[in-house]
Amino acid sequence: MTAPTVSVVLNCYNHEAYVAEAIESVLAQTFADFELIVIDNGSTDGSRKIIQEFDDPRIRLLLNDDNQSISKRLNQGVAAARGEYVSILYSDDYFLPDKLARQVAIFSMLDPDYGVVYCPALALNQRTGQQWQHPSFGLSGQILAEMMERHFHGPIDMSSPLVRRECYLRYPFIEEVFAEGEAILFRIAMRYRFHFDPVPLMVLRDHGGNMGKAVRQNHEMMMVSLETLEHHPDFPAACRDRLRDFRAEIFRNHAWLLLRMGDGDSGWLRERLRASIRLQPAQLLHPRMWASLTLASLPLGWRNVVNRTANRLRPKPENRDLVESYR
Repeated sequence: MTAPTVSVVLNCYNHEAYVAEAIESVLAQTFADFELIVIDNGSTDGSRKIIQEFDDPRIRLLLNDDNQSISKRLNQGVAAARGEYVSILYSDDYFLPDKLARQVAIFSMLDPDYGVVYCPALALNQRTGQQWQHPSFGLSGQILAEMMERHFHGPIDMSSPLVRRECYLRYPFIEEVFAEGEAILFRIAMRYRFHFDPVPLMVLRDHGGNMGKAVRQNHEMMMVSLETLEHHPDFPAACRDRLRDFRAEIFRNHAWLLLRMGDGDSGWLRERLRASIRLQPAQLLHPRMWASLTLASLPLGWRNVVNRTANRLRPKPENRDLVESYR
């Protein structure tokens, strides 16, 4: 059997309300030379039944009875993939029809050292139906240092890129990290060039239960990924100072976001702020640092009053994404 050009790896866990649309968005691609590897990560709802109802020769199923790390499941999908390129999709998101066709065409015009073609993402508020475009830093070329410098201007979402399979084989997901997600792209950027296409080609569904909103858990996973990045033999020494500053920004920004979300663990939050200052004393000059230190010093009741007042004075629009809220 001839190997397809693209392997789409779709990971599902308890998304019976959305997984059919995700699968259909792949089957409806204008680019035909693909396989769809659907991974069920031990779903306990009706997701598996929905997945098994699809009868299409392009679909291959990897059905698991237990729930393991998403990173492990994605490595399984990449190992099973036969395509030259891999596109990852989570089961609550979906592709637009030209996603694969456009990105494969772009790859055909690039040199072999380009490993990633990516685009900005559209977002969909599941409750209101409102759509908007996520910000993107829009970088091309050798972009590792700039990815860290401009991360909070809009990182690459995991379902956005088309990636050479060799990139994921060289730099697999860290399976001890439950959902490494986009952080793997920092390792890929150590060796491969990236190309940015400004046309949105996929939709992220905001339904209130997204993994990306588990800020503290994502913070801890990001720190493990950056530790792996720093100690990887391919990591360029010229980027070490930039990585240190990036860590400081993450500590500050994640603490601020959690403070604004009403997290009550003041000790944990203050330690994140102290870590930011230890790594980069210049963080003390950032207005957001002083605002965070002030909020963290208040009793939780007073902190909630301040947050409610701030939200009334500057209401968060429905279409402001998570990155925008703590830039």
